[in-house]
Amino acid sequence: MNRRLVSTLCIWACMGFVALFLAGCQDDETGPASSADFSYEPDEENPMLIHFTNTSQNYHSSYWQFGDGSDHSTEDSPSHTFPGAGTYTIILAVQGEGTGQEIRREIRVIDPTLLGERIEDNNLQDEEAWTVYNGGNELLTQSTFTEEGLVLSNGDEDVESNVVIWQAFEVEGGKEYVFSAEVSGGGMHQSWLEFHLSDQEPEDGDDYSANNLYSMNTWAECGEDPFSGNIVEIGCAGDGESDGTIVFETGGTHYLVIKSGSWQGNLGPDGITISAISLMPADELD
Repeated sequence: MNRRLVSTLCIWACMGFVALFLAGCQDDETGPASSADFSYEPDEENPMLIHFTNTSQNYHSSYWQFGDGSDHSTEDSPSHTFPGAGTYTIILAVQGEGTGQEIRREIRVIDPTLLGERIEDNNLQDEEAWTVYNGGNELLTQSTFTEEGLVLSNGDEDVESNVVIWQAFEVEGGKEYVFSAEVSGGGMHQSWLEFHLSDQEPEDGDDYSANNLYSMNTWAECGEDPFSGNIVEIGCAGDGESDGTIVFETGGTHYLVIKSGSWQGNLGPDGITISAISLMPADELD
C-alpha cells in the first residue's frame, strides 16, 4: 500500500484525535517538517458558509476541526457552514514526509444583519416597531411616538398606571455590547421608568420584571427633580453596569422592554421623553 494512502487511512482512523494523528499517523521523518497554516473568507451569499484555504507547506494530508461540534474534514481546503454567528476555534493538522504540525486559530463568523444598531427605530418615532400593553395597573400610561421620540404621560393628577413597551432584537452570546438611552422629564412623583434587556419574551398583561438594568425610581430618590441625560448615567436603580456594558450569556433573540408608570403619582406635567436608544457591539464603538 502506498504511503499517501496509508496516511489518509490513518487520518480517518484517528476520528477527531488530532494528537494521535500527529503522533501515531505520521510517516518516517525522512523529509522536511510540515508547517500548518490557513486562510479563510465568508461566502458572498451565505455569511455562515466559510471557505478555508490550506496554505500549509510540506504536507500531503490534512485534518480539520471546526469548533462547533460537527464532524471533522480531511479535505485539503474545505468549506464549512457554521450554525450561527460567533467565535470558533479552528484546528488544522497536516502531515508530510517528515514531522507533522497542528495550528489552532480563532475565527469570527459574522452575521451582517447583526452589525450596527440592534434596536429597530432607535429614535422612537415608529410605533409599528414596538408592542405596547398595560402591565396590570388600573390605567394604561399613555405612549406617543413623535418626532422628538417616545413621550410617556399620565396626566397631572395622581393615578395608578403602567405601560410595557417592547421589541425583539438579535445578539451574539458572550459578546460585549454597550447600552444607552437618552431620557428627559420635568420631575416625577411616586413613579418609575425602567429598561429591561432579557431573553424572556413579554406576555400581554404581564407586569414584566425579568432583568431591570437601568431605571429611574422616585422611591430610590431619583427622578423627582427635572432630569435629562443617559439613563445609564443619571439612573439610580437597576442591576446594570455603570458604563452601560452588557454581555449576553446566550445568543439569539432577546427583548428590550421599557416599563413606566405611577402608584398614586404621576410622570410630571409634560411626562417623560425617550429621544434615543442604542445597543451597539463594544468593538464597533472603538
